[in-house]
Amino acid sequence: MSVSVYLSNQMVQVAVGTRGKKPSLTNVYTANAPDGSIINGIIMDQESFISFLKQFWAEKKIPQKDIYLIVNSSKIADKNLNLPKLSEKKAAEFIMREFAEMQREEEENTLAYITLGKDPATKTTRIYANMATKDQLKEYKDIFEAAGISVRGIISGEGSIIGYAFMTIAQKYKTFVLQIANGNLVSNVLFVDGVHKYFNSIRSFNIAGTNDYFDDCARSLNNLEQFMRSEKIESAIEQIVVAGVDDNSFTRYQQSLADHGIDVPSSISKPMVTNDARLQYEAQAALFAVSGLYDMGKESNFLTHFDAKEKKDSTMDPDIKRRVVIIGTTLAVMLVLFAISLAMRLVRQGVYKDAYDYNKKPAIVLQVNSYDDAVEKRDALLAKYKSINYVSESIDSYPVPSEAVLNVIEETARGYADIEILSFDAEAGLITFSAKADNVNDIYKYIDKLLAEDIFMSVEHTGYTLDEREVIYDIHVTCTLAEAAGREEK
Repeated sequence: MSVSVYLSNQMVQVAVGTRGKKPSLTNVYTANAPDGSIINGIIMDQESFISFLKQFWAEKKIPQKDIYLIVNSSKIADKNLNLPKLSEKKAAEFIMREFAEMQREEEENTLAYITLGKDPATKTTRIYANMATKDQLKEYKDIFEAAGISVRGIISGEGSIIGYAFMTIAQKYKTFVLQIANGNLVSNVLFVDGVHKYFNSIRSFNIAGTNDYFDDCARSLNNLEQFMRSEKIESAIEQIVVAGVDDNSFTRYQQSLADHGIDVPSSISKPMVTNDARLQYEAQAALFAVSGLYDMGKESNFLTHFDAKEKKDSTMDPDIKRRVVIIGTTLAVMLVLFAISLAMRLVRQGVYKDAYDYNKKPAIVLQVNSYDDAVEKRDALLAKYKSINYVSESIDSYPVPSEAVLNVIEETARGYADIEILSFDAEAGLITFSAKADNVNDIYKYIDKLLAEDIFMSVEHTGYTLDEREVIYDIHVTCTLAEAAGREEK
């Protein structure tokens, strides 16, 4: 029995069943972690989260072994890549090079990827690759093990759901959208002509199942259509497959699509993991967790390469073995030569004694000491230089609210809202401003435009307020700048 655990924000979803290419589902459990204990896949309060895990596992009698974590985190990088035919080691090196611009020198990273078919034109393999820091992965393992839960695998949430779509829906449709309504997070997976093209998520501040919530779902699909137009994708979407919507609400969901001009057939996701009608809705409502029961190969698991490196350190490489043989042979020859040298040493002992005496002369010793002092001073200066250089690089990585950043905020607001910058938190990289508009929908359209800008790591906002005297809607927006945003490239 395997267990797939989905972690993103407060809601934790667990799917229990048999893992494989054609998995089976036994049960689904959902619970809310303590407020603020996990945000964007990052565990903020370890003590309360561990206590929650222990209680949750005990109450539901969930197995404590063969656990796979499906993690949505802003710290996990991802890319669509075409992988040439390479050995496992060379493939890993190739993928790491593709993530070179995202890596930090002080962090040790590892990777995972899922296979998404072949590209006949280039004779390469299509993959969806992910990179995460080893410290982050180790933290997940340590936290779950502290709760008595043995983690066997850690898989990217994006990679897992894209792999699920490829293994299931892509076998029926070529161009489609899989939309997952999972609490306040709405995610979309786009495949075009059988090839994965795009993944995005938006945060909804409306209650799940309401008409406003379904409007958010439709609005995210409008953004997807804009992406297709910008990429000049002409293939028509055959089907929208939605997960997280029950039969009673599906008609209202379809009406929201029609109201936003989306004229595409839609259907509710039917994961083929159970014949139990009771579990069908639960399976598609917790689709991220259920996707973790699909075995997408050992390379999809971050711990595959994490552990492989550790094993490599303790296992002798064939090249090293060959060198050991050469060294052993050389050593044998040297022993023979040593015996000859020993005999010669007895003959030339007097010559060596003269050389020894020369090295002990005060003048020579003084020169050696002077050299050692110079080397020590040089090393001290080099250490100071590296320290100064490190501080400089760290400062350069902080974002700044430059004119370019403020122009982006103002340009995206043009025609939608009037903005006023309220504050900037340099340490956290947060810009807070007020957006005012006559129409509340214009504010949300402005938020959607901000989400499309790559200089922002995230965009959060509060609910709107209405100034009844001026009939103006006001909303406070907080943007987290990406690393080094606002700094000119050197």
